[in-house]
Amino acid sequence: MPKYKKKILAGDVYEVEEFYCPRTIGKKYERGRNENLTSEEQQKRNLNRTRRELTRIINTNFSGRDIFVLLTHDGVVDLEEARREQSNFFRRLNRYRNRNGFDPLKYIYVIEMQGRIHHHIVMNQFEGLSMKEMQQILQEIWGKGLVLIKHLYKNQKDNRLASYLTKENYKKKGKRWSGSRNLKKPKVTIEIVKETKRKVKLRAPKNFEIVAAHEDFFEEIGWVRYMKAVRRGGMDYGSYEEGSEDDC
Repeated sequence: MPKYKKKILAGDVYEVEEFYCPRTIGKKYERGRNENLTSEEQQKRNLNRTRRELTRIINTNFSGRDIFVLLTHDGVVDLEEARREQSNFFRRLNRYRNRNGFDPLKYIYVIEMQGRIHHHIVMNQFEGLSMKEMQQILQEIWGKGLVLIKHLYKNQKDNRLASYLTKENYKKKGKRWSGSRNLKKPKVTIEIVKETKRKVKLRAPKNFEIVAAHEDFFEEIGWVRYMKAVRRGGMDYGSYEEGSEDDC
């Protein structure tokens, strides 16, 4: 069974996974590994997969100069109306940015249902403007309630941005998160690893610092080695530290 090394570069975060992949020898991997899971275990696995994906998308597209936005509604609205108001907000915001020479809008958002419906958004900054100026612009464009903003934080291990954005169960309400079409994808490369008697240490690129490294055994695919590193002085919105048993 071939061994593979998967390298993922998402902004300032580098990850590498080393694993055997049963798919290469024709095993019905996905069906076999999921059929024995309870409903709760499957939901947890799906949530972890969503958070891994979202973490990498955020790291690839945003930095500490960009902003986290909270939008509220003055009155009570249902989910359909909230989605409509949010779409209109993005259209108005795009027009404003285009008219005033700002970079095209990039965003990731979640509509949260807990309590009164509200919106969490990660979006790119308005280049050259202060936080106060950005807040005033967004408040005027939104016009439906309160607007709060803050910068994204460096290495926010306590904040876990991707976990926060996916904290609600959207199984019955749609996707956990959505984003603009111009979001870039992480850079992923996969290579075959030559078998050696001596285990070769997983290494980080130059100027990267290792923040997580471990090995785990899974019945479906055997041993998986995982390492995560962050560029010195860089950004990380990591919401997980486990290996990727379901990325094969």
